[in-house]
Amino acid sequence: MSALRQQAARSFGPEQNIARPIAVLLGAIYLGAGIIGFVVTGFSGFVSSGGAVLLFFHLNIFHNLVHIAIGALLLVASRIPDVNITHGILFGVGILYVAAVLLGALNALPIIAVHGIGDPDNELHLVSALTALGGGFLGARQHDRAVASGLI
Repeated sequence: MSALRQQAARSFGPEQNIARPIAVLLGAIYLGAGIIGFVVTGFSGFVSSGGAVLLFFHLNIFHNLVHIAIGALLLVASRIPDVNITHGILFGVGILYVAAVLLGALNALPIIAVHGIGDPDNELHLVSALTALGGGFLGARQHDRAVASGLI
């Protein structure tokens, strides 16, 4: 192995994968939104479908707990040594949010206070789905290229 390739192998590691900062970004946003959501909702009305609003988004306690769980999962995923697990978790979260968008558009998610196609929560969930899926895909592609080129 050439000296240049050895240097590249030392400087390129799984921590340099784009999936990690995307998981941190989404995780921090969702964890923060879940915590701030409790300031808005308080601790009553576990699955109420109206009332509490943060910016344009409807909230309830269940919705806050889901945000906290997903945020924490993504933050933990960003620190897992095997970056392939991070990719998988991003894909899983992305698929979960695609399902949330579809169910929300059908007005089938009153438990988390999502009310049909025009609800801003659906738009946020769509952006989250695309970001998570994109981060998982780009991270996996980046990792595969690094392996193929012998960097890792």
